[in-house]
Amino acid sequence: MSYTRSSSIDKTFAPYSPERLAEIVEQFHRDGYYFLGPVLNEQECFALKAAMDEVYDREEFHGDEEGDYIRGISLLRMFERDINFRDLTAREPFVSVVEAILGNDCHIMSQNALRNGPGEGVTGWHVDDRVLFPLPDGVERHNPEIRVPCFVINLLIPLTDVEELEFGPTQVVPGSHYSGRGPNRPENPSFEGRGPVSLTGKAGVAYMFHNQVWHRGHPNTSDRVRYLGGVTYSQRVVSQRFYPFLNYRMPEYVLEGADERLLRLLGKHKKGAYG
Repeated sequence: MSYTRSSSIDKTFAPYSPERLAEIVEQFHRDGYYFLGPVLNEQECFALKAAMDEVYDREEFHGDEEGDYIRGISLLRMFERDINFRDLTAREPFVSVVEAILGNDCHIMSQNALRNGPGEGVTGWHVDDRVLFPLPDGVERHNPEIRVPCFVINLLIPLTDVEELEFGPTQVVPGSHYSGRGPNRPENPSFEGRGPVSLTGKAGVAYMFHNQVWHRGHPNTSDRVRYLGGVTYSQRVVSQRFYPFLNYRMPEYVLEGADERLLRLLGKHKKGAYG
């Protein structure tokens, strides 16, 4: 298998100061998301976008058989296809934010880049996977004085400019991870008076959100393709989601040259509870 060996990911970027990091973590827990602003440079965006095109243009990857890399608009396990996606998982400053929220033993749960053309996308409002902390009828929300636990974080980075609604930006409903239920309306949901926020910006901006916050991709009504790179991180207690699951083994070439932090993000852990 061909694998890009030359990385364009900037490994010199410093993490946020402890004070700034604490502010970001506090806002993330309160609102369920955080917009980091410009992070990746033009060279990084180009390398990641080129890797996505290389996967998408391979006809043999379109299907449902073991080893395929494409499901709908999702390009799966991109760390297997290109070293830039592998190294993205440890890119500062966002990896330190993720570790501050999920713990220093967190790992990547998956790495699915998104490529959606006109009329494509996950446009329905949802939480990822399932509602983890459901509330019964009559209980309106979780106690605001107690943080809703975060087990999974989605980190997304537009690799093309997404400055207007027509280009299909990610949207979130602030605070909705406290609702204890799925979106309250199929269109224009709101939580305690706060409606959707569109995470727009030029290529290279980054944002992260709690997987229990209500979110979607606004419909892409433009004539351009939207490219999103990123990583899904989880606490160690959440298993990694690498197809074909039972028989998955991390390819040795992905591990070559990785430092201990990157190896842990890829799934190398010390023995702990249950194993």
